[in-house]
Amino acid sequence: MPKEVTVEQETIEVNGNKFTVTRIPTATSGSWFVVHDAFEIWAAVAIDDFSGDIVGWRNPPDEKHRSGIETAIKKAFDIPVQS
Repeated sequence: MPKEVTVEQETIEVNGNKFTVTRIPTATSGSWFVVHDAFEIWAAVAIDDFSGDIVGWRNPPDEKHRSGIETAIKKAFDIPVQS
């Protein structure tokens, strides 16, 4: 029988743009965070839930927006933010 997986959603705002972020837990200590709006998936980032380390990106945004998205996701899902 497959294991039940619970996903969570939060809304983030980066540079005046609002996005929905869906958290999809993985089999390890991390999760994939899919950044999307009502019509399109913009990107996905894998983050270690305990350390806050960025594990990798799928379709990463440009450098101008990446840091803001990472920080907003960590704050919305209560993941450690490294200083």
